[in-house]
Amino acid sequence: MKIATRYYESTICVVTLAVITMLMLMAGCGGDSTAPSATEITTNQLKANTWRISSVMVDGVDKTSMYANMTLTFTSNSFSTTNGSVVWPASGTWDFVDSTAKTITRNDGLKITINEITNTSLKLSLTWSTTTLGGGRAASVAGDHDFSFIKN
Repeated sequence: MKIATRYYESTICVVTLAVITMLMLMAGCGGDSTAPSATEITTNQLKANTWRISSVMVDGVDKTSMYANMTLTFTSNSFSTTNGSVVWPASGTWDFVDSTAKTITRNDGLKITINEITNTSLKLSLTWSTTTLGGGRAASVAGDHDFSFIKN
């Protein structure tokens, strides 16, 4: 009887050890994939399209005509524009202010807030401090600018 009891106890111990080992191995599996960060998500959305201007409001006044046919294109750390006037130079670099991916800083120090970004629309805001003249008319107007872009 003692031999059977010892055999039974040994079997229980081996099975328990095997189950614990399997559980530890399974807990370590599949942990390599992590969710993308906010900066990765926003960067990918910015890069996914060439953005075409839809409207521009400066202090609540429609100034879209100053940016007729403007386009904006992003890469991982640079941008390029067409018809961006003085406010949007033809090219430059950018980086996120922090990990929330809500504000970018251009290489000229200008901070731009990302108010909305989807697969088909982009809304940016910035404060421009100078009114400039060019070609007999205003090339830029100082104030709070709200840019709305759509997928090109």
